[in-house]
Parts: sequence; structure tokens; C-alpha cells
Amino acid sequence: MTKFQIGDRVTVKDATSMFHTRTQAFIRGHTGVVVEHRPEWVIPEDEAWGRVDDGRTEPFYVVRFQQTDLWPRYTGYAIDTLETECSERWLEPAGEADT
Repeated sequence: MTKFQIGDRVTVKDATSMFHTRTQAFIRGHTGVVVEHRPEWVIPEDEAWGRVDDGRTEPFYVVRFQQTDLWPRYTGYAIDTLETECSERWLEPAGEADT
């Protein structure tokens, strides 16, 4: 069972990592919308060490962000978006201040 559903607003945790992660620094602390579920997969830290067959797994989500939210000086169209994959433990429900 997944923690988030398509359409849920989520915020990427603003944390640092000493290990490999697919969570790009420029999305950390930002809020987006879940647009797709991905199957459970080995967490990036285990995958980086070659533990694909026996590594820890978790759900992944595709999250869509407004580019103007990610880059305040973005000069493209206001409707431009970026979608990226995030593991569940990097996401939290968006707070009231994030809406």
C-alpha cells in the first residue's frame, strides 16, 4: 500500500544525505503534486552498493513541480513543469503553508 495517492500535494524533505540518493538538491524543501506511482524498488543507497537482489525496497512516486517554484528567476512560461521520481521516505504531506 502506498502512503500517497495521485493528486496529493507533497513536500520533499529538506535534508542532506551522506549517501547516494536520486533526490536532487534543487527539489528539496519544495512542494509538488504526485502524478504517478512507481513500483517498489531498492532504495538508492543499497542500489549504489550493488544490493539490487537483497536491498531494502520502498515505493517511488513521480512528483510534478512548477518550475517557477523551483527557480524564482525562471523566465519561461508560468505553466512549465518538471517531473521527477522520489522515494517515499523523502516525501511528507504538504502543510497548509505550502498550498
